[in-house]
Amino acid sequence: RRQRQMCIRDRLETEWSELSLGTKVGQHPFHTFSFCSVTENYPNARTVVIRKVSKKTNEISFHTDSRSSKLNEISINNNVCCLFYDKKRKVQLRISGKTYINQDNNKSIKSWKDMKNESKICYMGPHAPSTMLDTFKPNLPTILPQQITQEHDDLGYRNFCIVDISISRIDWLYLDHKGHKRLLFYFGKNIDPHW
Repeated sequence: RRQRQMCIRDRLETEWSELSLGTKVGQHPFHTFSFCSVTENYPNARTVVIRKVSKKTNEISFHTDSRSSKLNEISINNNVCCLFYDKKRKVQLRISGKTYINQDNNKSIKSWKDMKNESKICYMGPHAPSTMLDTFKPNLPTILPQQITQEHDDLGYRNFCIVDISISRIDWLYLDHKGHKRLLFYFGKNIDPHW
């Protein structure tokens, strides 16, 4: 039984490693994932980029524009689901948890300072994400990344925030023609796995 439990734990350790790789390697299948929240009792999904993984605190994080609709949704209902899929390994991860917004605090300041101008410029657009326009206009300032001034930087930072997801459950699924394998990991005081 102990050996079986160790084998199960190894599977979870592998996924922590893969999630961590997703934060560093742009071509990794876990670099982007579907983030699903609830709006007016309907699910709402979008693709986001994983930015940080903490096995110590059982959290994953992404960056977003604080003017986006997802921020309003998770401020009303912070229960969310994240969907990852690795086609090569045939592994699907569904991560459930609660969100916490970090804006204008030490964590967001450090992330903003570490960010390249090419990424910062995305937060300097004049319109909030999902704004309806009469005609198409790129939602970017009329400057190049190397032309960003302190005023532009301050503007972008005001629109920047980090969303942390505190994991309550990981649903691991391995697709196999001989029979799919599925494990549920519940995160409480201890991590409780079940086939």
